[in-house]
Amino acid sequence: MTGKEYVYKPFHPFQNWEVFNPETDYTTESMNDYTYQNEWHAVYTVQLGELMQSGTFDWSRDELNWSDAAYSPEQYERFCKYFEDRFRFREISIIPPLEWFYALRRKLVYELMPKYKPLYEQVEGGIAPLGENEYLKRRHITSNYPETLLSGNSDYITTGDDEEYERVKVTDAGAAIQAYKDNFESVDAAMADELEVLFVSMYTTNVNGF
Repeated sequence: MTGKEYVYKPFHPFQNWEVFNPETDYTTESMNDYTYQNEWHAVYTVQLGELMQSGTFDWSRDELNWSDAAYSPEQYERFCKYFEDRFRFREISIIPPLEWFYALRRKLVYELMPKYKPLYEQVEGGIAPLGENEYLKRRHITSNYPETLLSGNSDYITTGDDEEYERVKVTDAGAAIQAYKDNFESVDAAMADELEVLFVSMYTTNVNGF
């Protein structure tokens, strides 16, 4: 073959062989067509992605909008995107969908955000996996002599001064890094873990006969 070199797509059970140009055909649309991204094969209820594609699932709906309870607009937008990406192909656990919408918003607003807001605040302040800084304050008080001599009561004249200092605790770097890797989980992921109950956990190998 002369000119541009063409290669063939690997065999796919749902389509015939066809000429494929690697220079122009690697587009989002062509890859979606090839992998059948927008085909939904829910077995029990309906997949979140199908509700998203149809416009039924929309965070701006009153039944879903939890922005007033979010830690910040940035956290709200980021978590919504993460939620969609994580659960896109999962089936919702409650039907009809409207009832599921209310359950999702209720859990986010009244159960999760009150618990996770302090964690978002802590993460925003910065996490130091290799060491800890402690800011300490100490006060020295010295009693000189009874004030009775001056005022007729039994109080004491005292002098005092405050001392502020920082103590830096540095741990073994290797152990600290390993502990951080083993134990750290993003706040978004921890919140999403608690939303697993809103999705069907049962899977099957029978997907609408395919």
